[in-house]
Amino acid sequence: MRSAHTVRRARDAAPAQWATWLAMLAVALVLRVAYAWLALGPDATPSSDPATYDTVAWNLARGAGFSLGEGAASYPTAFVPPVVPWITSLLYRAIGHQFFAAVLVQCLAGSLVPWLLAALGGSLFGGSVGRTSGWLAAVHPLLVFFSGYLLTETLFTVTLLLALLLSADWVRTPRTGRALGVGLAWGIATLTRSTALLLPLLVAAWGWRPLGLTLGSGGRARQLFVLALGLALVVTPWTLRNALVLRAFVPVTTGAGGALMVANNPVTWDVPEARGGADSGTYRTALAGEFRGLNEVALDARARALTWTFMRERVRQWPAVALAKLARFWRLRAEGGGTGSWQRPGSPLELLRRFDPLLIWSALALPFGLWGLVRASMGARRWFQSLPLWVIVYFSLIAVVFFGSLRMRVPIEPLVLLYVGLGLEDARRVSRARRRGLSVIPGRRDLAGHASP
Repeated sequence: MRSAHTVRRARDAAPAQWATWLAMLAVALVLRVAYAWLALGPDATPSSDPATYDTVAWNLARGAGFSLGEGAASYPTAFVPPVVPWITSLLYRAIGHQFFAAVLVQCLAGSLVPWLLAALGGSLFGGSVGRTSGWLAAVHPLLVFFSGYLLTETLFTVTLLLALLLSADWVRTPRTGRALGVGLAWGIATLTRSTALLLPLLVAAWGWRPLGLTLGSGGRARQLFVLALGLALVVTPWTLRNALVLRAFVPVTTGAGGALMVANNPVTWDVPEARGGADSGTYRTALAGEFRGLNEVALDARARALTWTFMRERVRQWPAVALAKLARFWRLRAEGGGTGSWQRPGSPLELLRRFDPLLIWSALALPFGLWGLVRASMGARRWFQSLPLWVIVYFSLIAVVFFGSLRMRVPIEPLVLLYVGLGLEDARRVSRARRRGLSVIPGRRDLAGHASP
């Protein structure tokens, strides 16, 4: 039994913990709203990809269904995954077509990322690492930046962290209900961004051995079946809708073929300054030519087939292009070149482009991240703590197939911060020990403060 002193200490610490969480949420929200206000302004209008999400959301809100276009020119679509337009449509239905309000919802979603990251970090590495990582996520320039736009990145980061948190808790203490919850969470993440569709397989591979030790092979199989059932319960209705409306098998979206073509074409393979990035010139030419008149499903299939043919004819270039994509994906500087302007004319944030906050952040954080990764690979719980690394590698491989950009890196940036937080906490521990004249000797406890098994 716990002593009265221990119970009283835990009770006294609860208000302080809540104050920390509320402060973290407040800082994250204020920074994101301030960025959106200064970069876009309350009179912002959507363009490029945000315009697509805005159009689908407004059509949903006014009863035109999940569609693109307006009036007689509208048509059913599955070009974008449904979660972001659906949530935005609820807002539009309540207050009208107010685009900046939709951006503020993204800011609110972005402010939840530090909370979820702190919880995931606490589950994997311990409370101190979780809190440090959460504070880093609250002020991370890349996470603040992308919260100011109506895109999938921010909400997908939220759903991804939630699914990972539930997955970690499930593998630690497997229960049938938890397995179902994990499957449902991964289904929601998949309908937020289709790149999550294969992540449950990765989680199953990661949890295969520990689940077998806890449950045995039969129990493990049943739990994984329940996880798959939860995933299917969320994704199947959307897939059936697509089959009925589009008359084709479309699990999530019809946008992969176009994205593949934008990423892999003569410009992005042959032009040195564009290699590894995205260029829509080839795709736009095809839309005006051989793709003209194709419906959404046929266009997606045609773009995918042409792109794979292009790639198969240039197998010898694959290694060089893959390295270029990874270099863009893991770049330390802000986007530049052909990405266009992300801010309204006259925005005071134009001054920040001279300093490149991401470069400064990268220079300060990267050494701690690398050290944290090394320390995590040496600990007694290194397999359990490897989950973030698996996901980081997964999205890096997706970038190799498509293109490298900071936008594609956003969902895993919080996972990188876990290793940064781990490195910072280890450096703090070593510094504190040296100030006291002590030697740091690895013992039976890992960095997260958990006893070794």
